[in-house]
Amino acid sequence: MLDILKVLADEVRLRILRSVDQAELSVAEIVDALEIPQSTVSRHLKPLKEINLIKARREGTSVFYSSGDLFKDADFKYILNKRLQTIPTAERDTTRVDYVLDIRRRKRLLFFDEVAGQYETLSEPGGGLDALCSAFASGFYDDVVADLGCGEGSLSLMLSRFVKQITCIDQSQKMLNLVYERAKEIKTEKKFTLIKGDLEIIDLEKNKFDSIFLSQSLHHVSDPQKVISKASKSLKDNGKMIILDLLKHDHEWTREQWADQWLGFMPEELTQWLNNENMDILHNEVLRGFVPDLSVIMVIGKKRK
Repeated sequence: MLDILKVLADEVRLRILRSVDQAELSVAEIVDALEIPQSTVSRHLKPLKEINLIKARREGTSVFYSSGDLFKDADFKYILNKRLQTIPTAERDTTRVDYVLDIRRRKRLLFFDEVAGQYETLSEPGGGLDALCSAFASGFYDDVVADLGCGEGSLSLMLSRFVKQITCIDQSQKMLNLVYERAKEIKTEKKFTLIKGDLEIIDLEKNKFDSIFLSQSLHHVSDPQKVISKASKSLKDNGKMIILDLLKHDHEWTREQWADQWLGFMPEELTQWLNNENMDILHNEVLRGFVPDLSVIMVIGKKRK
């Protein structure tokens, strides 16, 4: 306790304590807020840190300071706050810290204002399609899911990091082999059940899945309504069916180049087929596709109890 009282005997240290209790600040921000030399701030930070009145967090070449473990003691914090409020510059320091924090906010705002309209093209740290897809996939944590017409398994592999079990069905054994090899690379192969079969013929276990995905697969089958009907029966009550497919179009070349049997679908077609299978529509939206003039429709249905 004597060491603590000795440290608190200095008004500059009290001002620093009050500031970092208001917000986590870097040395430069403390200097700006309190308007004292950096050498003075650095000299007083050391004894404050030694007795756990403040703690440091390093981010790259910067160090940020905040209130330490002693502030977790309710009785001590009450006494300390009483003392901090008696500092002559207390009100002014509070205003200055708010000013420093406002500089941070304005810097962020300036950045986003400047890149508005081109942000998606930037290689922004923490951004990118992989990060966004992983965030999406985590929403199916511990679920039992199926990917019908999985292809090379991009969707399945993302989901496999989070789901409890995933069943992949595709008519191409080569596609399924590729999915398995990629799953081994990320050590999720034990979660997979891989089934070679035609979506219009294969029978799925009833009431098994929490979610079923039909991603860009319905336009390859001859009877998409039949596939939806079969899939719905394998959903648990309140289970979800997520359909991603092409919006109705007139590009006949897709039949030859992509082996499409249907030139996309109208939203009302898919929603009606889901309704016919005792499913409520949770979402229905047309999205921009990667190929010009080929939009994507997303429909999500939920099976009624």
